[in-house]
Amino acid sequence: MLDFFQTEAFAELPMTFASKRADPVRGLADAPWSAAHALGYISYYPNRFAQAHIKLNHHLIGFEFEPGIVRVQLDTGPTIDRITKSRSFYFVPAGTKVEVRKEHMCENLLITLDPQICERIIPGLSLLPMIENLEADAISRLAFDFRRSLLMGQLAPDAVRNLVDAFLSTLRESIGKAPPTQSPIVISSMRIKRALDYIDENYAANVSVEDIASAAGGISAFHFAHVFRTAIGRAPYQCVVGRKLHQARILLSETSEEIAKIAYVAGFASQAHMTETFSRRVGITPLQFRRMSRTYFAAA
Repeated sequence: MLDFFQTEAFAELPMTFASKRADPVRGLADAPWSAAHALGYISYYPNRFAQAHIKLNHHLIGFEFEPGIVRVQLDTGPTIDRITKSRSFYFVPAGTKVEVRKEHMCENLLITLDPQICERIIPGLSLLPMIENLEADAISRLAFDFRRSLLMGQLAPDAVRNLVDAFLSTLRESIGKAPPTQSPIVISSMRIKRALDYIDENYAANVSVEDIASAAGGISAFHFAHVFRTAIGRAPYQCVVGRKLHQARILLSETSEEIAKIAYVAGFASQAHMTETFSRRVGITPLQFRRMSRTYFAAA
């Protein structure tokens, strides 16, 4: 298995962010699947929390399957807590120093692009600034199809190329244009963090929108549900279900517990309920995921 972090795409720098989580924090070296492609590298990160401090020798594209709060410092700029939207992607140009800590569960694809090769294909790409929370339905569909095929062990030979080409096509349209305007901030990152923290701690219980809004603080449940979805691309209930699935995937891949017990621990009403939700959201059944996590990702 290719060690994504030990490629020429990155240079590791000393950490300065202190992790406040008791959970295991993973770095870029913990990707269960990575591969080279014609322009760089691609890696899939399915679980846990992540932290890294790197200098980018390649351009970096990241696609976010899950929403969350990310603490980021670019070069010597200020440290900012950024809201990342579900199904969005970002671009960071080569040469940037980035320190990042994901405060909540992360599932994403990272793609690196050799700047010299890319400049011959797309002149001006190196002049793009960092762009975040880009959204494109076609790319979202490709990314989710890519994940499903990867988890099933049925990745087509041209799947990586098609995905990279789709990202490049979208970035090509950004060259020479003003950066896309960000939507007005409708809720603070602190309130989003409080809400997601509450979901992390209570996902297995019967969590209501009212409960999550109360944890966020100073906002009605009706208004909270609207601004929360606008900010991160998912409704509060969808985030609760996502957190249940996240826990189920960890237990499926890292334990030998019966699937029925995992469904109970993760907060599902039954094994059938978890299987239906898992199949709809992930694209494969829990049993298929367990088998693949022990074979396809065995080298992780």
